[in-house]
Amino acid sequence: MDSYEKLIEKAKQAEMPQPSDGAKKLKRAIFSSKWKLILTTLTVLLLIVPTCYMLTYIYYVFGTKSTTLMDVASKTLYITEPNTTLEELEFDMDFSLFSMNLAFEQYKQIGDEYYPAKHYDLKFVLNNLVKSESDSKLEKVYPTYPTQNNQWLAHPKNSVEFNSVKEWQVLSGLPEETVVEAYLSLKDLYPVDEVVSEMKQLDVTWAAIYTGTEEKMVSADGDLISPIGYPVQPDQTYWSPFRDSDSHEETFLKMLKEIKPYEDIAIKVSSHKNLELSERIDFIEKNGYKTYGVVVTGPKLEVEKLQNSEMVRYLKLGEVKLWNWAR
Repeated sequence: MDSYEKLIEKAKQAEMPQPSDGAKKLKRAIFSSKWKLILTTLTVLLLIVPTCYMLTYIYYVFGTKSTTLMDVASKTLYITEPNTTLEELEFDMDFSLFSMNLAFEQYKQIGDEYYPAKHYDLKFVLNNLVKSESDSKLEKVYPTYPTQNNQWLAHPKNSVEFNSVKEWQVLSGLPEETVVEAYLSLKDLYPVDEVVSEMKQLDVTWAAIYTGTEEKMVSADGDLISPIGYPVQPDQTYWSPFRDSDSHEETFLKMLKEIKPYEDIAIKVSSHKNLELSERIDFIEKNGYKTYGVVVTGPKLEVEKLQNSEMVRYLKLGEVKLWNWAR
């Protein structure tokens, strides 16, 4: 580069404005503000997540929502799923953001022993049940959506036809060294104690209670409904609402009233998709308790004797197990 070009370049550089101290300070302030904003945002985000978890925990645990929702789920199954029980130690509860997951096992009495019936997985978001899944461990599965045409227990005036001849034949063909679960539809309405007296050699595990709707299994509004009832045998498992109960009938009615405010949750938990609790509670309070069908369990030969009973209308065979009857 010759002397002339150097002179021109020097003149250009001299004409370019040099950043002032004020401009430099402004740039530094903007840069610093950006980083402060980023750090503040990260701090807030890091605080929000644990705070939300803490609020979730407070909502479910200290607000007793976890106990309430667990009670609703378990009590619903006791009154809608025949011959079943739950065990408190089998409840698995964990919390995530604004939600609670509840998993538990359900059992059936077949003979003298209890066998796994279903595994339930429930997910609540705050007070709403958003997931209800169950995995059956049974050989014979109770209907997912009981209707007029697939009942296991029928009112004496209900015209539904059971193929009881086939069921009795299957029962007859079982080995004598077996215990069975049997669903018995009765010829009339009976007090539960009278049915128990008629079947002394068996355990009457569950009774379906007449609520004024079972002739056609239709509510006053024309909606299909399903059987509800209560366990008959004493239940000393710690979680059972019937533990140390003086009257299973009164405990049953009390449970219906407790479930009523959460009926939307109850129908999601159970296979019964329409409970009509208000109508049925009113009927029971006015008319008392009578049964039109029961679930029994015990030796195959003892169940077989009921074919000649003047009380029994239909039989539907449930679960079958090898002999475990120590009586």
